[in-house]
Amino acid sequence: MEKSGAIEVTERTATPSSFPGSKESAEEKAEAPNVSVLDRPATPASIHVSEVSIEGRMEAAEVIVAGTVTPGSFQTSEISFVGKAETTDIIYYLKGWRLHFMSLSIALLFFLVNIEVAIVGTSLISITDDLHSFKQGGWVVTGYLITYTSMIIIWAKISDIIGRKQATLATTFIFMMFSAGCGLSQTMTQLIVNRVFQGIGAAGCVSLALTIAYEMVPKSQYPSIAAQLTTASALGSLAGPVIGGGVAEKATWRWVFLLNLPAGLVTIILLGLSVPAHFPYQGQPFYIAPTFRQKISKASLARLDLSGAVLLLGATLLLVTVLLEAPNEFSWHSKTAIVLFVLSGVLGLLFLLNERIVTSDNWRPEPIFPWRFLFNRVWIGTLILALLSAIPYNIIIIDIPQRLQTVNGISPLGAGIRLIPFNFMIALGCILINVFAMRTRISPIYLVLAGSIIQLVGLSLLSSLSSNDTMTSPPSVLYGWETLSGFGIGMVWGMLLVIPPHVVEPRDLAISSGALLQFRVFGGALGLALASAVMNSYLTEHLSHSIGAEYLAAVLQSTEAIKGFPVDVQRLVLEKFAEGYDLQMKVLAAFAGLQVLCVGLLWRGKGQGGQIRIVEVGQESPRQGGKDGAERRERRGFGGSLGEWVWKRFIELER
Repeated sequence: MEKSGAIEVTERTATPSSFPGSKESAEEKAEAPNVSVLDRPATPASIHVSEVSIEGRMEAAEVIVAGTVTPGSFQTSEISFVGKAETTDIIYYLKGWRLHFMSLSIALLFFLVNIEVAIVGTSLISITDDLHSFKQGGWVVTGYLITYTSMIIIWAKISDIIGRKQATLATTFIFMMFSAGCGLSQTMTQLIVNRVFQGIGAAGCVSLALTIAYEMVPKSQYPSIAAQLTTASALGSLAGPVIGGGVAEKATWRWVFLLNLPAGLVTIILLGLSVPAHFPYQGQPFYIAPTFRQKISKASLARLDLSGAVLLLGATLLLVTVLLEAPNEFSWHSKTAIVLFVLSGVLGLLFLLNERIVTSDNWRPEPIFPWRFLFNRVWIGTLILALLSAIPYNIIIIDIPQRLQTVNGISPLGAGIRLIPFNFMIALGCILINVFAMRTRISPIYLVLAGSIIQLVGLSLLSSLSSNDTMTSPPSVLYGWETLSGFGIGMVWGMLLVIPPHVVEPRDLAISSGALLQFRVFGGALGLALASAVMNSYLTEHLSHSIGAEYLAAVLQSTEAIKGFPVDVQRLVLEKFAEGYDLQMKVLAAFAGLQVLCVGLLWRGKGQGGQIRIVEVGQESPRQGGKDGAERRERRGFGGSLGEWVWKRFIELER
C-alpha cells in the first residue's frame, strides 16, 4: 500500500465476481462512499476502465486508470490525485543512452519522411522524362501524400493496440520496402502505386515519432523537442533538393528511392535498441503488458474507426483526383468533374456524421476526429493554420526546382542548391521562434501572426519573378524572397507544434498530434493538386492554339521535347511556363493572406483563461516536471534527455 497525504493507493486483484465492470459492483467493493466507473460495457474476459472517480471523504480526489482488467491482473498506466491530495507521479522518463538514441531515431524518421517530397520534387523532371509521362508527374508526389494524409491518425490508434515500439518498427519496414519498389518501377503506373503504399508507411513514421516525442519528455520540454523535430524536417527538406539533383544528374533517379533502404535499416536498429518494449509504461509497477493474442483480439481491433478511415480516404482521393486530372482528361464543367466533386463532398459529410456517432460513449470505436474538436475554436484554428501553412511549402519545394530546370535551363543539382536558402530559413525560424517564446513568454498567437505576415510578404515577392528570363540565370533577389518565405513558414510551424498540449484535453493528446500532422500533410497534398491544376489549365489554355495540339501533347509528355522545337516555339513555350509558375505563386500569396486572417481564431479572452503561454523550465507544476518532478524521476533512474541537456546549457549561457 502506498500513501500520498491523506490518500491511500491499494493494489488489488480484480476477479470476475468482485469487479465485473459494473458500476454497482465497483461501489460495493470500494472503501470510498462513491465510486463511478466510466466506460463502455465490459466482456467477461476483460474489463477496459478509462476513468475511476473517487469522491466523498477524499476531497476533489481523482484516480485515472488506463489499461485492462482481467481475472488475474489489474493494469494501470497512471494514477494521479488532484485537489487537496498530493500528486503521486509515476510517469517515468528515460535518460542516458536510451533517450539519446530515441531522440536520434525519431529525428531520423522525420528526416526520412520529409526528405521524400523534396528529393522527389527535384528529380521529378528526370523521372517523368525517363518514364515519358510529364502530365502524370503530379501523381508521383500527390499519390504519396494522399495515403500519407489519410493514415496518420490510424497509425496512432494501431500503436495504442499493438504498442508504440512494434507499430513504429512495422511502419518503418513498410516505408523501406515500398521505397525499394519505387526504385525498381519500370512504368509510371508502377511508380505511382508504390508511392501510394510508401505513403502509408510514411504516415506511421511521422505520426508515431511525434507521439513518442510527446510521451518521452515533460510538457516543459515540448518547445525543445519541437525545435529538434522541425529542424530534422527542415534539414530533410534542405538536403533533399541537393541529393535529388545530384543523383538525377550524376546517376539514375532510382537511387532517390533506394537510398531509403540503408537509412531505414539504421533507424530500425536504433529503435530496436532504445525504445523499451512497453513504452511509455516502462518502470510502472502496476502495468502488466498484454499478450500478443490480446493485442490482436476482436475487442482490441474494434477500437479502430475503420469506417472513418475509409470515408476520409475516399473524400480526399476523389477531391485530389479531380484537381489533378482537370483539364487534362476532362473539363471543369464536365459531368465527370461534377460527379467527383459531389461524391467527395458527400463522403466528407458522411465522415463528419460518422465521427459524431462514434464519439458517443455507446460506441466502441475510438474516433479519428472526435466531435468535441469542432467546439474548440482555438484547436480548429490551429488545424486550419497547419493546413494553410503547408500549402506554400510543398508547392515551393516542387515548383521552384522545376521552374529553374525548365525555364532557366539549370541542372537538377544547381536547382537543388538554389533552394537551400528557403529550407535553411525554415529550420532557423523553427529554432529561433521556440527559443524566443521560451525566453519572453510571448503568447503564440502574436508569434504566429508575425510569421504569417512575413510569409505573405515573401510569397508576394516570389510571384513577381520576370517571365522574360528564360534560359538565363534566375535573378539574385530570388534568394532573398526565398529567405523571407522560409523564415515565416518556420516561425508558424515551430509555434503550431507546441500549441496542442495547451488547448486539448489530456486524453486527446495522441489524437491531436496526429490531427495536426494530418491537416498539415493534407494542406500539402491539396496545394500540389491546386498548383498542378493551375499550371495544366494555363498551359492548355495559352498553348493549344499557339503551338498546336501536337506540340502541346509533346510538352505534357516530357519537357525535354521543348529542346527539339523551333527557336520561336521554344521561347513562347518557356514564357508560358514562366507565367504559369508566377500564377502559382500568386495563388500561394492569396492563401497566405487567408492565413493571416485565420490567426484570429487563436484568440482567447479572459473568460477563456487568457492567451496561451509557453511553460518555462522550472516553472511548471511537479506533475509536468520542474525541480520536484526531476528529482523524483532521477531517484527512479529515469529522466533527462538530450534536448533538455542542450536547453539547460543554453539557459546557463544566457544567464
